[in-house]
Amino acid sequence: MKWAIKAGAILNPEGIAKDTVAVISGEMIENTGKSVNSNIPFVDIPEGVLCPGLINSHDHLIGNYYPKVGNGPYESWLPWDNDLKSAPVYRERQQIENRDLYLLGTYRNLISGVTTVSDHIPKFVAEPYYDYLPMKPIKNYYLAHSIGSSALAWGGEIADEYAQALANNAPFVTHIAEGFDLETLRDVDVLEKRGGLGSHSVLVHGISFSPENMDKIKKVGASVVWCGDSNMFMFNKTANIKMLLDKGINVCIGTDSPMSGGANLLEEIRFDKKLYKELTGKELSDSQIFKMITENPVKAFKLHDNGKVKKGCRADLVVFRDTHGKNPTSVVNARLQDVRLVVIDGNPAYADAEFDFLFNKLKINYEKITVEGIPKIIIGNLTGLLQRISRAVGFKKTYPFLPVEFDF
Repeated sequence: MKWAIKAGAILNPEGIAKDTVAVISGEMIENTGKSVNSNIPFVDIPEGVLCPGLINSHDHLIGNYYPKVGNGPYESWLPWDNDLKSAPVYRERQQIENRDLYLLGTYRNLISGVTTVSDHIPKFVAEPYYDYLPMKPIKNYYLAHSIGSSALAWGGEIADEYAQALANNAPFVTHIAEGFDLETLRDVDVLEKRGGLGSHSVLVHGISFSPENMDKIKKVGASVVWCGDSNMFMFNKTANIKMLLDKGINVCIGTDSPMSGGANLLEEIRFDKKLYKELTGKELSDSQIFKMITENPVKAFKLHDNGKVKKGCRADLVVFRDTHGKNPTSVVNARLQDVRLVVIDGNPAYADAEFDFLFNKLKINYEKITVEGIPKIIIGNLTGLLQRISRAVGFKKTYPFLPVEFDF
């Protein structure tokens, strides 16, 4: 069914559009304009800023849980992983079905305006669950866990994974330079020698990248994912983002799992903006941050019909409350309560409760929930999920990243 969103403004990565209306047909944006055809269903949000759906460039959906675990700073990722797997909360998490952990991770992303997520995990683990989730993990990808000798066996040989990424126009995703031991410091050179460094490479973390490493990354056109909160928690250090940006490298932002990283993408971008100022003494502009969660990951992950509110683009959309003028600052400063409407593949998935009429007209089933005291509606059965998890662990389990009221 055809329907429309009328907002106070349409915000694309390149700036404010002249139009204020997006008409949606099926999974795509049919066109944009300045007026609404009253013969089709529409929502009018005059105090809203309509944006492309946000993209979380690094998460481990099956690892979404709370609280954070760690006693850093660490020299590499491996001691943290050992601490995680010996922690009581890890044993608690193991009581929960994988399906429910995947749902928990996707709902965490959905309520923060994320429509697409890079779930860094082997396909054989993830694929049984992807078609049942309320928002979209990237399905077309190839990977390695990391580069060193302690890497988990997540994919095939790096050269083979990268070759498949090239053949299928997909990203090749790996953790890299996540630490300071001598082996990790050689990650970029090793990746290059093993045939995994190129324009389809998506390099996550890069805490110990040298200027020479960055020059190689720039030369081949690879992308980098910044997870500032996770980096600081585990290592008390993060990648030199200013140098990466100054060299013209495509940088995206990801949350990592909340067991080490940001509570959600909105909190992550606020954390990263503050961190950048503390480390450099300079401001990371809100327009640059907005690109790092829209346009830049579209390039990195080869999502060619995403990332803009324009005719012919995929209707993955989010409307934020206009809190700081019709510009990216309203996104960068947004809180969970400021997410007014989320649309995925042309269908509303999450919204303020006042927009229930739209879900009804489009015949989309939903549940009424309360998020931080605000009435919302969401597809699926989120409170049932939270109740199942609580039964599995034996007590009412709550999460700062998913502040939803439920009975138990």
